[in-house]
Amino acid sequence: MFDKVFARQFLAAWPRAEGTDEIDRIAKSPTSIWAVVPRYGRFLFTLVMMFKPRRILEVGMANGVSCAYIAKAQLSYLQQDGAHVIIDPFQSTQWHNAGRAMLERLGLDRNIEVIEDCSIHAIPNLEKQGQRFDLAFIDGNHCLDYTLADVLASDRVLCIGGLIVLDDSRAFGVRMAVPYLDRYRVNLTRIRFDNWLVHWWREHISGRRRMTVYQKNSEDVRGAPGT
Repeated sequence: MFDKVFARQFLAAWPRAEGTDEIDRIAKSPTSIWAVVPRYGRFLFTLVMMFKPRRILEVGMANGVSCAYIAKAQLSYLQQDGAHVIIDPFQSTQWHNAGRAMLERLGLDRNIEVIEDCSIHAIPNLEKQGQRFDLAFIDGNHCLDYTLADVLASDRVLCIGGLIVLDDSRAFGVRMAVPYLDRYRVNLTRIRFDNWLVHWWREHISGRRRMTVYQKNSEDVRGAPGT
Protein backbone atom coordinates (compact mmCIF):
# COMPACT_ATOMS: atom_id res chain seq x y z
CA MET A 1 0.00 0.00 0.00
CA PHE A 2 1.06 3.60 -0.51
CA ASP A 3 2.82 5.21 2.43
CA LYS A 4 4.80 8.39 3.13
CA VAL A 5 8.07 6.74 2.14
CA PHE A 6 6.70 5.67 -1.24
CA ALA A 7 5.26 9.17 -1.77
CA ARG A 8 8.63 10.79 -1.05
CA GLN A 9 10.37 8.36 -3.40
CA PHE A 10 7.81 9.13 -6.09
CA LEU A 11 8.26 12.90 -5.77
CA ALA A 12 12.03 12.45 -6.03
CA ALA A 13 11.79 10.18 -9.09
CA TRP A 14 9.13 12.13 -11.03
CA PRO A 15 11.34 15.06 -12.19
CA ARG A 16 14.17 12.67 -13.08
CA ALA A 17 12.11 10.30 -15.23
CA GLU A 18 14.22 9.04 -18.13
CA GLY A 19 13.34 7.31 -21.37
CA THR A 20 10.40 9.50 -22.39
CA ASP A 21 12.20 12.01 -24.63
CA GLU A 22 10.52 10.90 -27.86
CA ILE A 23 7.05 10.96 -26.30
CA ASP A 24 7.83 14.34 -24.70
CA ARG A 25 8.59 15.79 -28.13
CA ILE A 26 5.29 14.48 -29.49
CA ALA A 27 3.38 15.85 -26.49
CA LYS A 28 4.95 19.29 -27.02
CA SER A 29 4.07 19.32 -30.72
CA PRO A 30 1.44 21.93 -31.68
CA THR A 31 -0.36 19.21 -33.63
CA SER A 32 -0.90 17.13 -30.46
CA ILE A 33 -4.20 18.70 -29.46
CA TRP A 34 -5.86 17.49 -26.25
CA ALA A 35 -2.63 15.79 -25.22
CA VAL A 36 -1.27 15.38 -21.73
CA VAL A 37 1.74 17.70 -21.29
CA PRO A 38 5.17 16.12 -20.65
CA ARG A 39 5.12 17.04 -16.93
CA TYR A 40 2.04 14.93 -16.31
CA GLY A 41 2.96 12.33 -18.89
CA ARG A 42 6.08 11.69 -16.82
CA PHE A 43 3.84 11.59 -13.73
CA LEU A 44 2.01 8.62 -15.27
CA PHE A 45 5.27 7.08 -16.48
CA THR A 46 6.84 7.30 -13.00
CA LEU A 47 3.73 6.02 -11.25
CA VAL A 48 3.60 2.93 -13.47
CA MET A 49 7.37 2.37 -13.21
CA MET A 50 7.24 2.43 -9.40
CA PHE A 51 3.88 0.72 -8.79
CA LYS A 52 4.39 -1.88 -11.57
CA PRO A 53 0.75 -2.81 -12.26
CA ARG A 54 0.44 -6.08 -14.17
CA ARG A 55 -2.88 -5.13 -15.74
CA ILE A 56 -3.91 -1.58 -16.61
CA LEU A 57 -7.33 -0.24 -17.61
CA GLU A 58 -7.46 3.06 -19.47
CA VAL A 59 -10.61 5.01 -20.36
CA GLY A 60 -10.03 7.38 -23.28
CA MET A 61 -7.31 7.08 -25.91
CA ALA A 62 -7.64 10.01 -28.34
CA ASN A 63 -4.24 10.63 -29.98
CA GLY A 64 -2.51 8.17 -27.67
CA VAL A 65 -0.05 10.40 -25.79
CA SER A 66 -1.12 9.32 -22.28
CA CYS A 67 -1.27 5.72 -23.48
CA ALA A 68 2.30 5.99 -24.76
CA TYR A 69 3.72 7.11 -21.40
CA ILE A 70 1.88 4.29 -19.63
CA ALA A 71 2.82 1.66 -22.23
CA LYS A 72 6.48 2.75 -22.25
CA ALA A 73 6.69 2.23 -18.50
CA GLN A 74 4.84 -1.09 -18.46
CA LEU A 75 6.94 -2.58 -21.27
CA SER A 76 10.06 -2.02 -19.18
CA TYR A 77 9.00 -4.78 -16.78
CA LEU A 78 6.23 -6.75 -18.51
CA GLN A 79 5.34 -7.92 -22.02
CA GLN A 80 2.00 -9.68 -22.16
CA ASP A 81 -0.91 -9.51 -24.58
CA GLY A 82 -3.88 -7.66 -23.11
CA ALA A 83 -1.96 -6.30 -20.13
CA HIS A 84 -3.07 -2.74 -21.04
CA VAL A 85 -6.75 -2.50 -22.00
CA ILE A 86 -7.88 0.82 -23.49
CA ILE A 87 -11.53 1.81 -23.97
CA ASP A 88 -12.34 4.47 -26.57
CA PRO A 89 -15.56 4.35 -28.63
CA PHE A 90 -14.26 7.00 -31.04
CA GLN A 91 -10.74 5.76 -31.82
CA SER A 92 -11.42 4.74 -35.42
CA THR A 93 -14.07 7.39 -36.12
CA GLN A 94 -13.40 10.81 -34.58
CA TRP A 95 -9.71 10.08 -33.97
CA HIS A 96 -9.06 8.12 -37.20
CA ASN A 97 -6.93 5.59 -35.27
CA ALA A 98 -4.39 8.26 -34.35
CA GLY A 99 -3.72 6.65 -30.96
CA ARG A 100 -3.22 3.19 -32.41
CA ALA A 101 -0.92 4.54 -35.13
CA MET A 102 1.28 6.41 -32.68
CA LEU A 103 1.71 3.41 -30.37
CA GLU A 104 2.61 1.22 -33.36
CA ARG A 105 5.08 3.82 -34.67
CA LEU A 106 6.80 3.98 -31.28
CA GLY A 107 6.79 0.19 -30.90
CA LEU A 108 4.61 0.42 -27.78
CA ASP A 109 1.64 -1.66 -28.92
CA ARG A 110 2.84 -5.05 -27.59
CA ASN A 111 0.57 -5.14 -24.53
CA ILE A 112 -2.32 -3.13 -25.95
CA GLU A 113 -5.93 -4.19 -26.45
CA VAL A 114 -8.32 -1.48 -27.67
CA ILE A 115 -12.06 -1.82 -27.06
CA GLU A 116 -14.17 0.53 -29.19
CA ASP A 117 -17.21 0.86 -26.98
CA CYS A 118 -18.51 3.26 -24.34
CA SER A 119 -16.98 2.64 -20.93
CA ILE A 120 -20.42 2.30 -19.31
CA HIS A 121 -20.88 -0.84 -21.45
CA ALA A 122 -17.30 -2.06 -21.83
CA ILE A 123 -16.18 -2.12 -18.18
CA PRO A 124 -19.22 -4.12 -16.94
CA ASN A 125 -18.50 -6.60 -19.73
CA LEU A 126 -14.93 -6.93 -18.47
CA GLU A 127 -16.34 -7.52 -14.98
CA LYS A 128 -18.62 -10.27 -16.30
CA GLN A 129 -15.58 -11.91 -17.89
CA GLY A 130 -13.86 -11.93 -14.50
CA GLN A 131 -11.11 -9.54 -15.57
CA ARG A 132 -9.22 -7.65 -12.85
CA PHE A 133 -6.84 -4.70 -12.99
CA ASP A 134 -4.17 -3.10 -10.81
CA LEU A 135 -4.44 0.46 -12.14
CA ALA A 136 -7.23 2.40 -13.84
CA PHE A 137 -6.50 5.68 -15.63
CA ILE A 138 -9.73 7.60 -16.31
CA ASP A 139 -9.64 10.25 -19.02
CA GLY A 140 -12.98 9.83 -20.77
CA ASN A 141 -16.13 11.92 -20.67
CA HIS A 142 -15.46 14.66 -18.11
CA CYS A 143 -19.09 15.31 -17.14
CA LEU A 144 -19.79 14.67 -13.46
CA ASP A 145 -22.14 11.72 -13.93
CA TYR A 146 -19.91 10.00 -16.49
CA THR A 147 -16.82 10.52 -14.32
CA LEU A 148 -18.55 8.97 -11.30
CA ALA A 149 -19.84 6.13 -13.48
CA ASP A 150 -16.30 5.42 -14.71
CA VAL A 151 -14.98 5.41 -11.15
CA LEU A 152 -17.78 3.11 -9.99
CA ALA A 153 -17.26 0.66 -12.85
CA SER A 154 -13.46 0.76 -12.58
CA ASP A 155 -13.56 0.16 -8.84
CA ARG A 156 -15.57 -3.01 -9.43
CA VAL A 157 -12.78 -4.51 -11.57
CA LEU A 158 -9.89 -3.11 -9.52
CA CYS A 159 -7.89 -5.34 -7.20
CA ILE A 160 -7.60 -4.27 -3.57
CA GLY A 161 -4.50 -2.10 -3.34
CA GLY A 162 -4.95 -0.96 -6.94
CA LEU A 163 -4.91 2.67 -8.07
CA ILE A 164 -7.48 4.89 -9.78
CA VAL A 165 -6.02 7.97 -11.49
CA LEU A 166 -8.33 10.78 -12.62
CA ASP A 167 -7.03 13.10 -15.32
CA ASP A 168 -8.05 16.75 -15.77
CA SER A 169 -9.06 17.07 -12.14
CA ARG A 170 -9.59 20.83 -12.43
CA ALA A 171 -11.90 20.61 -15.42
CA PHE A 172 -15.63 20.16 -15.98
CA GLY A 173 -17.39 17.61 -13.82
CA VAL A 174 -14.18 15.93 -12.66
CA ARG A 175 -13.61 18.89 -10.34
CA MET A 176 -16.96 18.22 -8.68
CA ALA A 177 -16.44 14.46 -8.57
CA VAL A 178 -13.28 14.67 -6.45
CA PRO A 179 -14.84 16.08 -3.23
CA TYR A 180 -17.68 13.56 -3.54
CA LEU A 181 -15.21 10.69 -3.82
CA ASP A 182 -13.17 12.08 -0.92
CA ARG A 183 -16.21 12.18 1.34
CA TYR A 184 -18.36 9.22 0.35
CA ARG A 185 -16.16 6.56 -1.27
CA VAL A 186 -14.66 5.28 1.96
CA ASN A 187 -13.11 2.26 0.22
CA LEU A 188 -10.94 4.63 -1.85
CA THR A 189 -8.09 6.43 -0.08
CA ARG A 190 -6.92 9.70 -1.62
CA ILE A 191 -3.15 9.73 -2.17
CA ARG A 192 -1.67 13.10 -1.18
CA PHE A 193 1.93 13.16 -2.36
CA ASP A 194 2.88 16.40 -0.59
CA ASN A 195 2.64 17.53 3.02
CA TRP A 196 -0.70 19.07 4.01
CA LEU A 197 0.40 22.69 3.41
CA VAL A 198 1.84 22.10 -0.07
CA HIS A 199 -1.14 19.94 -0.96
CA TRP A 200 -3.56 22.66 0.17
CA TRP A 201 -1.67 25.25 -1.90
CA ARG A 202 -1.76 23.08 -5.02
CA GLU A 203 -5.42 22.23 -4.50
CA HIS A 204 -6.87 25.64 -3.66
CA ILE A 205 -4.46 28.36 -4.77
CA SER A 206 -2.23 27.36 -7.67
CA GLY A 207 -4.79 25.10 -9.35
CA ARG A 208 -2.02 22.75 -10.50
CA ARG A 209 -3.76 19.52 -9.57
CA ARG A 210 -3.95 17.86 -12.98
CA MET A 211 -4.25 14.28 -11.73
CA THR A 212 -5.89 12.84 -8.63
CA VAL A 213 -4.92 9.40 -7.35
CA TYR A 214 -6.89 7.02 -5.15
CA GLN A 215 -5.91 3.64 -3.75
CA LYS A 216 -8.52 0.95 -3.19
CA ASN A 217 -8.36 -0.19 0.43
CA SER A 218 -11.34 -2.59 0.40
CA GLU A 219 -14.37 -3.62 -1.62
CA ASP A 220 -17.33 -1.21 -1.68
CA VAL A 221 -19.94 -2.58 0.74
CA ARG A 222 -22.38 0.33 0.76
CA GLY A 223 -26.05 -0.27 0.04
CA ALA A 224 -28.85 -2.48 1.33
CA PRO A 225 -28.01 -6.03 2.47
CA GLY A 226 -27.96 -8.46 -0.42
CA THR A 227 -27.40 -5.80 -3.09
